Amino acid sequence: MTPPVQQAIEDGDVEALRACLDADPTLADAVIRWGPDGKNPSVPLQYVCDMVFEGPLDAAAALPLAEVLLAAGADVNARHEMHGDTPLIAAASLLVEDVGLRLIEAGADVTLRGLFGATALHWTAMHGLTRLAEALIDACADIRAPDTEHDGSPLGWAVHGWKEDKAGVPRTQPDVARLLVAAGAPVSQELRDFLDPEADAPFLKAIE
Repeated sequence: MTPPVQQAIEDGDVEALRACLDADPTLADAVIRWGPDGKNPSVPLQYVCDMVFEGPLDAAAALPLAEVLLAAGADVNARHEMHGDTPLIAAASLLVEDVGLRLIEAGADVTLRGLFGATALHWTAMHGLTRLAEALIDACADIRAPDTEHDGSPLGWAVHGWKEDKAGVPRTQPDVARLLVAAGAPVSQELRDFLDPEADAPFLKAIE
């Protein structure tokens, strides 16, 4: 039987989720184990983003669910037990931009690192989430920080996202790159040389 909090999130049922948390506020941070054999552990704020990305939950339902969890005292900096992602990193990596913006407002630590030693800004840059990138920069996220797996900066991740061109990911990485450069992110000659003058003209223009 699916636990009530998990079911409420999957159904996008705000009132059912509120009732669960009114009865037991500790459930706001109780790990939900899902997927094959329950191998994926997520706290509820992360699970909201997981379900948007996986498909069962409509993106429009994510923010109201997150609001209920925050009102119940959910930890905005809870760490994923396997790789250390926070709810903010989950929102950025899973393209749930509105939840990411709300988590910043709620005081999420924008400097924390998770999978690959990446921050929320790395994932935001890779996916071209312009509004979230602007909010992270305003919140003093480190625009130069290299990840620990590839030694890539957020600007480098923006290039990677642009080159990868995945279905469902907006082609707005140049807009994020423009924000990063305006905030002082350095542009190496190596990065310039990696970009094709014709195929990558929008990105090159953004970092001029």
